[in-house]
Amino acid sequence: MRSLIVIIVVAFAGAASAQEPEVGAAIDRGLAFLAKDALAWKKEHNCASCHHAALVVWSMREAKQRGHAVDEPVLAEMTKWVAESGDGKTSLPRPAGIPKALNTKPVWFALALGADAEPDAVSQAGLKRLLETVKSDQTESGAWNSWPETRPPIFGNSDESMTALATLALLPAAATGDDLAKAVRDKAVQWLTTTKTDDDPQSIAMRLVLWQRLNRPAQEREPLIQRIQARQNADGGWSQSPDMASDAWATGQALYALSHAGLKPVEPVIARGQAFLIKTQREDGSWPMTSRPTKPGVEGTKYLVPIIGAGSAWAVLGLVRSR
Repeated sequence: MRSLIVIIVVAFAGAASAQEPEVGAAIDRGLAFLAKDALAWKKEHNCASCHHAALVVWSMREAKQRGHAVDEPVLAEMTKWVAESGDGKTSLPRPAGIPKALNTKPVWFALALGADAEPDAVSQAGLKRLLETVKSDQTESGAWNSWPETRPPIFGNSDESMTALATLALLPAAATGDDLAKAVRDKAVQWLTTTKTDDDPQSIAMRLVLWQRLNRPAQEREPLIQRIQARQNADGGWSQSPDMASDAWATGQALYALSHAGLKPVEPVIARGQAFLIKTQREDGSWPMTSRPTKPGVEGTKYLVPIIGAGSAWAVLGLVRSR
């Protein structure tokens, strides 16, 4: 029996090792697509967005930190664009009954700028403005309230997902001695620890990343790891919701979270997820995506440029982290 286990482990390790060049090639193609796609979006729309600015910067930053070549001029241009975009406050009226509904944009933008270990003065100033908005949106409970009937996964009606993301965005400021950021972080962590999960895949993944970065006890992290592993589909990918097929966003996010938790590329769950992303990547370096409906029974949008950009960014993040 022990010999059989050793053979199985060695076989998976060999498969993961053989897949490594393909992972690197997929990352490079993905980075090239993101750079080209972000510039095209900026030229056409001139709108600094979560999907074509923030997530692009975040993914390129993490790739660069792990030794991948990135388009430096594009990264600098996108970073400056995000940093100078303002405080992230929306001009739309808050939903009825939710006076402090989260401004989601500053969360994603702060996550992007916070991925730079050595931000320049412009990025530091931009991050400070964005985090002021994030902190001001926190409710008395410690959570951040999501907007109802908005399109997940960037928005969506999940207080847990938004709270985990907002808390992650605050971690760099809290680590540098910002007392208010620490207090806001601690209040959010208290809410998360006393609130039952809504079991949304993004909620589970982002809670795991947050718990890992805060070095929370293993007994808090292990059930999240098991839940993500249990949701892996037969094709090796993950889905955003039970009624959707595997896609790049959910798969990249799952790989990102599991790798944070210490799972290695030789482990079958990681290798299968990587294989799914390698297999489904398109020739232009992007990944196919479908739109998640705002609520059950409603059809998603037919305009897929934003979600393809965002999903491709998460695919790159997942491959980079799990390599």
